[in-house]
Amino acid sequence: MTNPSTLYRGGVLHCPAEPSATALLVSGGRIAWLGTDGDAPSADRVVDLGGALVTPAFVDAHVHATDTGLALSGLELCGVRSAGQLLDAVAGFAAGLP
Repeated sequence: MTNPSTLYRGGVLHCPAEPSATALLVSGGRIAWLGTDGDAPSADRVVDLGGALVTPAFVDAHVHATDTGLALSGLELCGVRSAGQLLDAVAGFAAGLP
């Protein structure tokens, strides 16, 4: 069985399309069904969520904006090969700061 269906049940599902959902079936890597535990179809595997929160189709837009900004506006030292080059690079960078 290369891609068994899995029924996740006993959870708290946040899905506007089915506000009372407590279970979902995943088949072929996609959500195939969403509803209540009592109406759940059979599946190859069953996972008890133990009341855990599940948010189908929620995409985590988490990014490290601060790190990205610092990398874009920071001092790049990859080409530095000596202490003198390092000091020159830092002095040049600092001279351009407000």
